[in-house]
Amino acid sequence: MAAYITHPALSSLSKINCNINAIYCFISFSRRISISSNVLSTSAVTTESEAAGRGVRGQRRSKRQAGEPRTERMTVDQDWTAVYPTAASFKPSTVPLPVRMGYPVKRGVPPAKKGNLELMKIPNFLHLTPVAIKKHCEALKQFCTEWPSALDSDEKCMKHFPIQVQSKEFVSAGLSLQNPDARIVTLKVKLSSLNLDDHARKKMIKLCEERYCKDTDTLTITTDSCPLRQQNYDYAMYLLTVLYHESWVSLRCIFKNLFPKNPGLLYKKKKKAVVVPS
Repeated sequence: MAAYITHPALSSLSKINCNINAIYCFISFSRRISISSNVLSTSAVTTESEAAGRGVRGQRRSKRQAGEPRTERMTVDQDWTAVYPTAASFKPSTVPLPVRMGYPVKRGVPPAKKGNLELMKIPNFLHLTPVAIKKHCEALKQFCTEWPSALDSDEKCMKHFPIQVQSKEFVSAGLSLQNPDARIVTLKVKLSSLNLDDHARKKMIKLCEERYCKDTDTLTITTDSCPLRQQNYDYAMYLLTVLYHESWVSLRCIFKNLFPKNPGLLYKKKKKAVVVPS
């Protein structure tokens, strides 16, 4: 009987607890919804403020499409000196020539000029066309003097300018444009153009040895000891000067310098004197 009486009381209490739990769940759920909505609204406001602060930078610019190359817009009578006024690397968009260079892949043709690094490595002479050289000469003409009218032949030029200096320029496609052979200087001069008497001429020929050519009467001096061309040129001129002055020195002058008091008596050996006529 007691159990029958308490059963309704327990059932009523359980109903009350269920209602309270449902209320708590509803409250927590509503709180979560309000918090998430606040976060979303705050992030949206932040994004709009950042975009407004960036201004135009926030918008992406559309990429410009590359136009047609200059070679397609060139006329037949194009002034080439305006295209290549000075020395510059090869530009495939400005050279209207089907140039190819490189190793042919799979037995095909060499690569085309567009994006070809081999054409950009090597030096070119696109800025030294005949028209460009003519323009340069016209610009430098005002700073030059007229050619002497008396030097109207090669013989006269050789007579007044007997010394010839030769050097070489090299164009290489290596890692460095400098060539060690470019420092070599060759100097040529005819002995007949020098002021030499018979004794000085014979002595110079003796000093020069194989550098003198008897058939052409030409003395050739080649210098390559110095690292620079200018240094080798100065050294060649120095050697020519030394040879010229040394050829004029005679033994009599040497003996006079050695024995200024008695130039005729050189030395005594075994009570015999060697005398050089003064």
